[in-house]
Amino acid sequence: MEWIGPIPRFVFFTGKGGVGKTSLSCALAVALAGEGKRVLLVSTDPASNLSQVLDSPVGSDPAPVPGAEGLTAMNVDPQAAAAEYREEMVAPYRGVLPDEVVAGMEE
Repeated sequence: MEWIGPIPRFVFFTGKGGVGKTSLSCALAVALAGEGKRVLLVSTDPASNLSQVLDSPVGSDPAPVPGAEGLTAMNVDPQAAAAEYREEMVAPYRGVLPDEVVAGMEE
C-alpha cells in the first residue's frame, strides 16, 4: 500500500462520535501489520467496539488479533488509568506529608 508520506510511530484518531475513528484506526492497524510492522491498537472509548470490528476478544491487556500477524489490541479505561497513576504518584507521601497537602496532590 502506498502512503502519502511516512507513517509516524504514533497515530491518534480523534473526533466526535460516528465519524469513523474505529473503522479507520482498525483499517490502518491491519494494513500496517500486513506490511510486517508490529502494531498495538488501543482504544480509550468507554463504549469501545474493537472486539466487534476485529472479530476477536479485546480486553484491558494487549492480545494478539488472530489473522493479523503482528497486530495486538487492547482497551484502556481512561478514568481507571488516571486514578491508578494518581495513586501511584501520591501513595508514597501518605503519612509523610500532612493530609491537606496529600489531598492537594490528589486534586
